[in-house]
Amino acid sequence: MKLTVLLFLLLTGCGYHLSGGSLPGDVRLLNLPLAVNETSEPLLENILAAPLTAVLARQKTVELVESESKSEAVLRTTITDYRVEPTSYDSNDRISVYTATIVVHFSLQQQSDGRILWQGDLQRQETYIAAIDKNHQEDLESIAIDSMAKNIADDLLYRLITRF
Repeated sequence: MKLTVLLFLLLTGCGYHLSGGSLPGDVRLLNLPLAVNETSEPLLENILAAPLTAVLARQKTVELVESESKSEAVLRTTITDYRVEPTSYDSNDRISVYTATIVVHFSLQQQSDGRILWQGDLQRQETYIAAIDKNHQEDLESIAIDSMAKNIADDLLYRLITRF
């Protein structure tokens, strides 16, 4: 009987998600300004904004507000590193696989007294195949960046809620 109940719960569960958890300091009103991009890769801050906003907006315990003055806390984001490195070569010594890496620093700062409630760095990597066509190569890199941004947003939410 216990096995049947456990199997039922596993099969009907909706998978990995976090909802309803509170942010450090029980912050309800959160301002999320556009990230600061300290890298030479343009527009990373824009790409990261959508998944961060989406993952935080889904939280029932958090309301995103447009201005810092109306918020209880501000989540500051700084993209500190972005790089692409060849990681595999074919038999003719041509690059066959690239690895993209992004590092993002987050700081949740209480608005009333400037106290840091949580801070941390998140890093993600994605590999993608090399393409002969430059446009196709850029498309593959863009897909990797989008994937890293979504994963960083999910990782951030987990760390905020678990205070990890």
